[in-house]
Amino acid sequence: MTDDLNEFKKEVGVKWVKADSGTSYLCPVASYERLDNPSEEQLKTICVDESQNPQND
Repeated sequence: MTDDLNEFKKEVGVKWVKADSGTSYLCPVASYERLDNPSEEQLKTICVDESQNPQND
């Protein structure tokens, strides 16, 4: 079971990131890790804004 979970995480490859503004983003890990301390503008470029997602309420 653990191997299946690890494989699933590798396939998904996304990470939730909360910016200083309080906005949460869903980012591809490969792109996010290339940036050193990304700005909010960079997050907007490579990530999906998850703040308005109804599931976050």
